[in-house]
Amino acid sequence: MEPEGKHKNSIMKQHILAMFGLVEIVLRCTLTMNDFQSLMMQPEESDDGAGSLEAPSSDPESQSWSKYILGQL
Repeated sequence: MEPEGKHKNSIMKQHILAMFGLVEIVLRCTLTMNDFQSLMMQPEESDDGAGSLEAPSSDPESQSWSKYILGQL
C-alpha cells in the first residue's frame, strides 16, 4: 500500500531534504580535506624566500613532532 497525495509529497520532500543534507556533509568534508592537503603540499619558506623541496629527515630525533608525541607517552 503506497502513500497517496499530500502524504507521499511530504515523504518525498523529507527524502530530498535528507539527501541535500548528506551532500552538504560530504562536500564540506571533501573541501576540508582538500584544503588540508594543499596546506601539507606547500613548501616551507627558506632563508632566501624560495620554497624548499627537500625531503624531511627520517631521523626521529631531529623531528620536533616525534619528540612531542614520544613525550606524551
